[in-house]
Amino acid sequence: MPHSSHPQIIGGYRLLRVIGAGSRAEVFIAHPVVDLPHAVPVVMKIYGPAVTDESVYLEVESLSRAAGEHVVRVIDVASTLEGAPVLILSRHAASSLARVLVDRATLEAGEAITILAPIASALARLHSAGVAHGSLGPGSVLFDAAGAPTLACFGRASIFTPHLPVARIETEPAVLADVVAFGVLAATVLDRANATELAQSARTEAAPGAWLVEFAERLFELAQPLPVDLRPRQLDGAVLPSRVIETSRAITENVADIAPQTPTWRERVVNALRRVRRPVWITAGASLAALLLAVVALPRAEPEAAQPVHAATPESVSVREGPVDGDDPIAAARVLLETRERCIRDLDELCFGDVDQRNSAALDEDRALVRSIVDGGAATLPSLQDLELVQRLGDSALISLGADSEPASVLLVKGEAGWRIRDYLEE
Repeated sequence: MPHSSHPQIIGGYRLLRVIGAGSRAEVFIAHPVVDLPHAVPVVMKIYGPAVTDESVYLEVESLSRAAGEHVVRVIDVASTLEGAPVLILSRHAASSLARVLVDRATLEAGEAITILAPIASALARLHSAGVAHGSLGPGSVLFDAAGAPTLACFGRASIFTPHLPVARIETEPAVLADVVAFGVLAATVLDRANATELAQSARTEAAPGAWLVEFAERLFELAQPLPVDLRPRQLDGAVLPSRVIETSRAITENVADIAPQTPTWRERVVNALRRVRRPVWITAGASLAALLLAVVALPRAEPEAAQPVHAATPESVSVREGPVDGDDPIAAARVLLETRERCIRDLDELCFGDVDQRNSAALDEDRALVRSIVDGGAATLPSLQDLELVQRLGDSALISLGADSEPASVLLVKGEAGWRIRDYLEE
């Protein structure tokens, strides 16, 4: 999707330059055509022809429900002359957490609080509103000019019935995936801040429900919050998790699959957009400590509602008898990983349909791995001898693959087609 094919002015904004491109969208910096005194650049995502009407609505609906502090803001929707949908978002260009982790081997404990407490709060608010982020990682946490973290990259978001009781939210596989991903993210940040005990807690105890609130409260026991130093600096010997580097490259690739042909998508998107609340922005002069203490106050669950409505479509893979359909996630993981190994050795991308959940991060990673091997790269396959169940919540299970394994663990979810791998997690 070459950017030269796009008009220079879309929806009242002039395209300045492309800042990212993936298989589903190109991402531009754009500026209002009318140069008003307080006009600021925005981020403009122009989506390709291979995406669906439903997914553009899903992303905006997710952002609408999630609207508030520390979440990227939807400014407008538009379309190109060819009818391709365009999403116009607030710009947070100071830095990303992925960039910070690449540049800095150590963090102050107060900086870790400033990074993690607002994201924990925002994530809990999302879950209460019936939204699961779906791709939480260092690349999806951006910083604004005041140094406040902002959750972005809602391309893999899913929605379910809002305001469920905590006991019901805990059964949502997508919520479990979010919390596990946050635990890995928090552990990475806290390790840099030498907060070893709390890092281990994040790594091993993360669970849906009250844990996010309790974890945010524990953060403030470490130190006083400090502004995050976003100035680039030389890395002094830290070994970065591969996932940090991968995520920093994937900020613009983890956007929603959307596609655009009839007026229907625009009507639905605009209706969702009308419900986006104006967020409360952080000013440079605000007290950071007071802000962080405020955002830890999380919304309480409402009385029980109807059954959740999932945005994802059922998997099309045929059901087969055996461990993949049974109740033992360890047995299922072994079969799935053995099948994955065969897919990799055969360089067969279609084969991953029997291994990975449809539209999951795991599926994208496995396909990318095969392509890298075709281009001359190498793959390290995990041992299947030391599989261990770390956590089981309903139809979701986190499986450790053993010491020094790459990846360190896998997140499994069970659907109509049986167990499937949803994500690979690094230490």
